[in-house]
Amino acid sequence: MKNGSNDINILEQQMTNNEDICCSCGIIDSFPKAFFDNYQIADVGIIVCTSGKFTLRCEDIEYVVNKGETAFLSHDVHFSVTKHSTDCSVVIILYRADSIRDILGITIVGMKFIEMLNPRDCWVMHTGHEDELTKYSELLALNNSDNNVFAANERRLLLLSLTYRLCNIFHEISKDNDNASSRKLEIYMQLIQLIDQYYTCERGVRFYADRLCLSPKYLTSLVKSVSDNSVQELVFKAITKKAISLITTTDKSIKEIADYLNFPNASAFGTFFKKQVGMSPINYRQKEG
Repeated sequence: MKNGSNDINILEQQMTNNEDICCSCGIIDSFPKAFFDNYQIADVGIIVCTSGKFTLRCEDIEYVVNKGETAFLSHDVHFSVTKHSTDCSVVIILYRADSIRDILGITIVGMKFIEMLNPRDCWVMHTGHEDELTKYSELLALNNSDNNVFAANERRLLLLSLTYRLCNIFHEISKDNDNASSRKLEIYMQLIQLIDQYYTCERGVRFYADRLCLSPKYLTSLVKSVSDNSVQELVFKAITKKAISLITTTDKSIKEIADYLNFPNASAFGTFFKKQVGMSPINYRQKEG
């Protein structure tokens, strides 16, 4: 293991500084401390297991990642590493799509890149490209220089290349499965876009099924097979995410937030929020404030 302790320190410093790109500079033999305490992924999280194995818990589901497998973690999910073998080593890349949004251009709008990249909260698989992902982490580290504009631009281009590579990996997987899987993913993406548009006022499966010209039963089954969620759970996640944003970043009263999200009253919103998050909106604001 080369420069294991030094590289983990660099990664932890990048995470502490909330940098757009945080990577392990190749293979490391330990995890950042934040990974053990419900860490939130901004946009894209990649953890390649190069030896041993580890277990992570993501949105209440446990995943085992063995040697030669990669864990892909999606936009805004929370996860914790719960255990790992003594011989475990990993490659870690975390980044925000915003850091390359200007050079992605219309692609990120048309594809809704983050959701297209990985519609599930967490996906563990052997991609056959683990060595390539390791090389990307090394190259991104080499070009990490705040004082060199050329190195910074090269780093962004490397990240763009990695982004397209990830898209290709998921496209290959989808194609390898069969056309039916591709069609399922396409319908799922259409659903996500509809939820983004209507979640404040439409919470029932039938509305979304009707818009997609599908039966509620078929849509429910399809969404479960793709994301391990129900349609209603996806809607509730969108509501909860917006509620948290309004609670933590605005001075709106709980009643105003309830009205914005189309709850009948503040009490109904409070009951919903506590069920989703584990505490009342007021307590959450006090905790995060």
